[in-house]
Amino acid sequence: MKHSVDDLIHAYGEVDNAPTRDQWRTLLDGDPDAPLTVVNFFKLRASADADLIGVAMSGNQAFEKYAETSVPKVSEVGGHFVLRGLFEGGFIGEELEDWHILAIGQYPRRKNFLQLLCDEEYREAFKYRQAAVEKQNVFFVNSI
Repeated sequence: MKHSVDDLIHAYGEVDNAPTRDQWRTLLDGDPDAPLTVVNFFKLRASADADLIGVAMSGNQAFEKYAETSVPKVSEVGGHFVLRGLFEGGFIGEELEDWHILAIGQYPRRKNFLQLLCDEEYREAFKYRQAAVEKQNVFFVNSI
């Protein structure tokens, strides 16, 4: 399946907590057959953005609703989580963020991750992630 930046932006929007055009391009420009590790840092809102999901709930509740779909979907496309956990605190470095959740997912191929992003149920659940998250940093990592 051929993916385009415009299709992904149409599906995920051009809002806070969604990749920028350049970030989508980085994903699409990578080798589709190379393994991919995705490292996620999440800081949750106290209250989820009800405008995005149509109901009032905490950021934690909205993130759990997202995880109910996203975790099994990662497995369905051949990926798995190396780690999903609560952020305890920084050890080395300055200006360490006050994150809440860390998740590291691995995919046998970049195209497996793209398959996840094109899944309609995952896309529908993603709005709960957007509603839950105040701030996030997501990194792609290649094995060395």
